[in-house]
Amino acid sequence: MIAELGDFAVMGMGGLVVGAFVGRKIAMEAAKALHTLESRLAALEHRGHSVEASYAEPHATAMMRLASAIEKHAAAIDDHGAATVAAAVESNAKPAASAEPKAN
Repeated sequence: MIAELGDFAVMGMGGLVVGAFVGRKIAMEAAKALHTLESRLAALEHRGHSVEASYAEPHATAMMRLASAIEKHAAAIDDHGAATVAAAVESNAKPAASAEPKAN
């Protein structure tokens, strides 16, 4: 019974770690993509090519929204991992509590 609890805890922690790792990787990739876009826009401006604000601004705004959404998604993955661990511990604790002999 205790071995099963340990197994659930290990599985839950594994899910938390993997979720946190993947979420952070996605956020880093989004930040890198945003940085690349900003670098390209800056290079165009410095070369003397004019990028109209009406064209560049909506795209920059969309990239900022995308980066924000990816960061929120990474946080949700972290929260899901924590909830998975909590659910595994809770679901395993209920059968263990009911298996204890009742005192008369």
